[in-house]
Parts: sequence; C-alpha cells; structure tokens
Amino acid sequence: MLKADLNNGRLWCSRRGTVFADRPYRYQLSGRVGAGASIIDQLTSRDVEASTDGARITATFGALNVQLRQEFNYSESGVEESITLENLNTEPVVFSDIGFGFAAGLSNRDNWRLCAIPFRVQLDGSRHDYPAVDLRDGNFHNAVYEEKSRPEIPLYEDGRLRSEAWSWWCGDEGLVIIKYNNADIELSVAAPLEADGEQVLRFGGAATCLYGEPTAGHHLAPGQAFTFGATFYMPVEGKIENAFTAYRDFLDARGHGFPSDYNPPVNWNELYDIGWYHSDANLLKENYTLAALRREAAKAKDCGCELLYLDPGWEVAEGTTLWDESRLGSVEDLVELLDREFGLTLGFRTVLRSYRDDWPRQYIVQHPGKPKEKLKWGDLTFWELCLCDDTFRKEKIERIQNIADKGIRFLMVDEMDWRGPCHDPDHSHDMPTTAVDHVRAVYDLCRELRRRCPQLIVECHDPVWPWFTSIYVPTYFQQAFGNAGAYDENWGFEYMWDCIEDLKSGKALALYYYNLACNIPLYLHITMAADNDACLFFWWAASTVRHLGVGGKHGHESVDPKEKLPHDPDKRFAAYKAQMKLYQKLKPYFVRGTFHGLDEHIHLHTLPDRVGGVLVVFNLSDTVQVIETRLTGEKIRANCELPVLGGVGEWEDPDFRIQCEVPAMSPAVVSIGDATGNL
Repeated sequence: MLKADLNNGRLWCSRRGTVFADRPYRYQLSGRVGAGASIIDQLTSRDVEASTDGARITATFGALNVQLRQEFNYSESGVEESITLENLNTEPVVFSDIGFGFAAGLSNRDNWRLCAIPFRVQLDGSRHDYPAVDLRDGNFHNAVYEEKSRPEIPLYEDGRLRSEAWSWWCGDEGLVIIKYNNADIELSVAAPLEADGEQVLRFGGAATCLYGEPTAGHHLAPGQAFTFGATFYMPVEGKIENAFTAYRDFLDARGHGFPSDYNPPVNWNELYDIGWYHSDANLLKENYTLAALRREAAKAKDCGCELLYLDPGWEVAEGTTLWDESRLGSVEDLVELLDREFGLTLGFRTVLRSYRDDWPRQYIVQHPGKPKEKLKWGDLTFWELCLCDDTFRKEKIERIQNIADKGIRFLMVDEMDWRGPCHDPDHSHDMPTTAVDHVRAVYDLCRELRRRCPQLIVECHDPVWPWFTSIYVPTYFQQAFGNAGAYDENWGFEYMWDCIEDLKSGKALALYYYNLACNIPLYLHITMAADNDACLFFWWAASTVRHLGVGGKHGHESVDPKEKLPHDPDKRFAAYKAQMKLYQKLKPYFVRGTFHGLDEHIHLHTLPDRVGGVLVVFNLSDTVQVIETRLTGEKIRANCELPVLGGVGEWEDPDFRIQCEVPAMSPAVVSIGDATGNL
C-alpha cells in the first residue's frame, strides 16, 4: 500500500519499502496582485491534519495573499491528491507560473527512470523515457507542434516535462502518476530542478505547461477559487508495461474507451487514387466526379471494405461545407447508390478553415493589429474562421447536419487546429480567446452533431496540435460514446502518407504505446501504394488502430510519398484483398479485443469470452527471422495444447510457446485456439 508523510513529503510503498519521494514537498507560485509587481512567492504558513484515511493541508502564500488547500485520500489502489487555490485579495490575481509536487532526490537514483504514458514514443519518434542521469543533466525535452503561418503562443514549460501520466520506475516496480481533468486541459508535469543545493525531481501536484494550461487556474477574481484536476499515485509491480495498462484501466473506469458492441466499418479512402486538387474547380470537375466515386466504390467492395470515405473534394471548395451537386448529384442519391450497388455506407471529412470566399467576413478570426485577410499555408491560402463565435458555429453545424442526416455513417473532424487568439469584439466570446476556448468549441460542435445525427461515428483530430509531432489535448479529454462525451475516436497521428518509413524510423511505435495505455479507438487510413507487397503496414495498422481505413490501389502523385517505391498495382491490390479477407474474419479481436504488448513488434489480441487469441509479429529486418514468444496461460485462458494457424505452438506449462518464421519486412498473423475457428 502507498503511504505518505505530508510533514516531510515522503511517499513510499509499505509492501516493499520503496521510497518514491524523499524530499520536502515543493510549493512555488509566481504572479501579481492587480497591477502590482510580479512576485515569486513561497509558503508563509502550512498546517497539516493527518488521519488514517488521508490528510488535509491548509497553507498561505503570504505575498500574493492566496490560500492553498490540499487533500490526500488513501485507498487500496494508492493516493489521490486534490489542490485548490483561492484568491483572498480584493483585487484579481494572475499567476505566471505554478509548480507544486512531491520531490525525489536524484543523486542516488541511478537505476531509476521516468517514462511518459501513453507516449513513451512521441508522434515525432522521440523517446520520452529518461534515466535519472539524463534528468540530472538536463537531457530531456517535450515534443512541440509548430506552425509558422499562425501566431505562436509562448510555451510555459522551460525545464519541465509534460505527459498525461508518468511511470517513476526502478527495477520491477514503480509509481504511476496520473493527472486527470476532464473539465480543463491539464497534464502531469515532472520537473528536474535544483533545490537546497541538490538536483531533485518534482512530480505530481499541479503545474503549468503548454500555453499556460490550465488557463482557468491562472486568473482568479477576488474571492474566486480554482481546483486543479486530481492527481493519482498508484504503485505497480512487474514490467514497466504494467504501468501503461494501469493507466488504461484507469481511463476505462471513467468511461474513456469503446462500447461492448463497437464494430466500426472498414473505410475505403478515395483520396489516394483520385488525388487532392485543393479546391481547384476545373480539376475537381475533371477528376472528382460521380463516375470516379463509383470506380472507388467498386474497389472498396472488391477489397472487402464497408464504407466509402470522402476526403477533400466533395465540397464546392474545401471548408465551405457545401455539397457539390453539380459534380456528384445529391447526397441522398449517392447514399442509396452505394448501398444498392456496392453494399457500402458513406462518410466524409469536414474542416474549419475555408479555401474560398464563401463565409461572411464577420466570422473570420481577428488577430490584433492586422486586417482580416487570407493566410498562407505553403502554397495555399485560406480564411481562418472563429468557431468560438456562436453564430458561426451554429451555421457550421447546420451545414454539416444538412449532409450528415442524409444517411452518413462516419464523420472526420479535421483541420480545426487553433491558430491563435481571436480579438473580434463583435464575436460572442470573451477576448482574447484561448486554446481551451477553441477546444471546447470544437467538441461542442461534435457533441451537437452526434445529438442531431446519432448514427454518426465521430472522429476528431486534436483541436490545437493535430498533426505530426505532438498532440496538445489529453487523449481522453471529453471523449466517450453516446451522451457521456463529445466524440468517439481519436486520429491515428498522421501515419497515412509514408507509412513504411514511419515504421522503420520508429515513429509509428506511438501507436503501440497508445494502445498499451488507452482503449479510446483510433481511426487511421493508409494507402497500399506506400505499403509493401507483404502488407507490412496494413497489419501494423490493423494491430494498433481499432478503426481501419485503406485505399490507393494505384496511388496518385498528389498524395504519394516522395520516395514511393514502384509496385505492381494489381499484385498489391490482390495482396490487400487477401489480407483484408483474413482481417475481416478476425476483426472482433482487433476492434474490441484486449491489446497485449509482448514486445514493441509482438502484439497479442484476446477476447474476454474466447480461448486463445491472435498474435501479430513484425519483422522489420532485411533477413528472414524465426521469432519465438511465450504466452501465459492466463492471457489466453488456457492450460493445454491449442490449435494454431500461421505458426507452430506447443504447451510448455505454464506457458504456450509460439514460433513462426517471418520473411524480411513482413508480418506474421498467428491464430490460436478459438480464433482458428474463424478461418
């Protein structure tokens, strides 16, 4: 059981005696009262009331005249911490920085490590798993998304690390540190710093990161109080991967996952063969036609897909949210045609920015000191629209609904990234807007669309940092199916372009660690034109993404990776068709099974009511590999020999040994026990 002595800041596990924090709890608060000077404040008083069930601390920052209240509640699973700040002044107080947390001395912890959960591997491929020596030496960094076409907001995270959760680990045990806040954007901050002449790691508590999150906690009116998201401390033993599954269980218990009947359609994305024409009316008229969509639907049906997904091209111009009937006929007719001729449903993508002068100028974001004008993004220009304005958001919802309620099954909410504060006094929002204001506006749009169109599966990209390097919003933030949340699925982090390179470079390992730590479904579509004939990335996506999309029999120069290797389209399509047939037979294991990470390149999928499971093994080397792994009887619900397809299996009490020969740059799919009955 986890124990805490709040008088000296000690945090330890009583079962083994492992000490996770051994220095005084750290409190630091910076800010100003009214128009006064900036102050770096420390506690001037601190009272601790301890009991067998927890502790309560009341403290005061004297210079800022701010009261701090902390509550610690003990349970069998660990310790829960809550922190509240209250402004005791008759003037507002603004905090420039906040930093509270337990502290662990780093000088004698050479065998310790700090590992980010869920993104041990960030979206850009960087690893966030730091030995204590790296923490002492300052060898750490956060992954950050930058977009030079927008005003970049200052980041408040020098000398600190952020993650949804952390594992503070040594040997075969550690502490999982979780920050959970479903009302405000807040992450768990770990800060290596110097205190009392030594290097320590501050963790847990509450601290500032990102663009000053949590924003609401930094501005307190007279008498106002703010309570930060709770921090949970849980001891875990065994492998460090158990820390990831502990976080997954934590999120599941709070409704962040998928329903028991979850069964998303496999999407076919027409973009990869039709191409991307960036709102060029002439090129769209020539290439993005009803006849072209029928050809794509035929491929989708032949490949074994269940939904035709429309990426850029269905609109009059991207961002207008106006269906182009002149090229495609009516939505209703297309839905009926797809169902009648191909047995497919329909989905589409909606974006916020607008690439044509369609929306009234009053809805455009107002940046200070600048006229409302088109922005440049690469070779493209677009209008930046303010979703925080109620009038515009309602009109945007109406336009989306006008399409979605015609029988649409899937909606992607894309290109709604925050591009800086809006200062328009005529908009229905406070000025200036913040990142979290924009996030709430995006999720309000999703929530309202699901209410009006309950048949929709809604995937929503991160509303602030949607691509490539790092996400801004916690993976769980306001997610849940049905009325409990705003949207259903997260985006699969843009591994849709040059997928083999993403796998070889290690970037796509972010999908693996996400699945260890989170059951919220990801959606990702990939192009077979960028895969190989062994369908290597197809199976990587199938194994790590619960909602799968494919496309690209031939590929198109507008979307293919620059270094795409030549391939035989018919051969590649035939390979995908065969693998899709296998996938569809095993689909329940992948879309709603339990994901077990035996190794970064060895994945097991099981179902709660089935014996055995599906093992997917990846060989990323240039030579044939014989790969062997052992499955515990507990994982596969067995204690005897089981049938195996795709490899060789042998029961060696208490484990089931699996061996398979895997060609170079190839996957192996091994069905075990009940899973073989599907084949």
